[in-house]
Amino acid sequence: MSLGRDASAAFRPRPRSKTIHNESMEVNEARVVPRYQDRDKRVPAILKSQLFSYFRPEDFRGKRLLDFGCGAGVSTFSIARMLPETEIVGVELVPEKIEIAQTIARLEKVGNVKFLCSPSGDTLPDEIGQFDYLMLCAVYEHLLPRERKTLMPLLWSAMKEGAAIFINQTPYRYFPFEHHSTGLWFINYLPDSLAHFCARKFARHDRGRDPVILKSPLWEDHLRGGIRGATEWEIMRNLTRASSSKARILQPRAECARNRADYWFQRTRQKRFCLLKRALACTFRVTDKFLGTVPSIHVEVVIQKEVQRKARS
Repeated sequence: MSLGRDASAAFRPRPRSKTIHNESMEVNEARVVPRYQDRDKRVPAILKSQLFSYFRPEDFRGKRLLDFGCGAGVSTFSIARMLPETEIVGVELVPEKIEIAQTIARLEKVGNVKFLCSPSGDTLPDEIGQFDYLMLCAVYEHLLPRERKTLMPLLWSAMKEGAAIFINQTPYRYFPFEHHSTGLWFINYLPDSLAHFCARKFARHDRGRDPVILKSPLWEDHLRGGIRGATEWEIMRNLTRASSSKARILQPRAECARNRADYWFQRTRQKRFCLLKRALACTFRVTDKFLGTVPSIHVEVVIQKEVQRKARS
């Protein structure tokens, strides 16, 4: 499974199956910091690369950033250390995880973060305010289809004009290999009923994949686990569903990468299968230019809310 399970504890309501996601969340101050901060070391590197490949550090000063689906705060604290002059707000549905994050903030004396608990899986906390930046780190794939259609417009409405939303570590919906939940080839192309059957019968129980979810008779549990990823266009469509504001996909800063395909190539282990990856990068330049997508294993995208021009009187 991707970073969503271990690192960012994605924003997800409890599934109907009571046997799933039943982790004990006792707050023990002597153990909570090492338990919840010493997780996957890739998270800070991923966040740093995406944040600073698209914006300069000074662009974040005095701004507000929402870390949506923050879990116990692993991604939130990573961002707070990188951006000490930015107000970071973490939002999570599970109250116990909010309590853990608040405990860590108090023990670590992190002054530029605060945590809010959402009242339900399809709403945001009251009076959350407006933000200049949003982060969804390994979160989007865990939202159910109906939540994607309700929550994403709410997040869009919480973005100021010109604000940007960062999405990373979400599996690409139509990648040939479904690495996140099942470890199966071509299951992304199957209809839901057949994909559900194959997941229960043939999924690989390794890489931290949850066997309880994989054996669940409820398709919704598999969706909650992240079996269906996303594409850039699905995300943009859901964001702007109830808005007249336009969205556009940003390209990295010129000094960091020429385009999103180059950014992808830089993020790979370039010494392994170098020629193949260079060929893929060339293909991705074409797909990004003409189709607006980089169909790699993960969706890594930054979407900006365009400033609306005022009509002349």
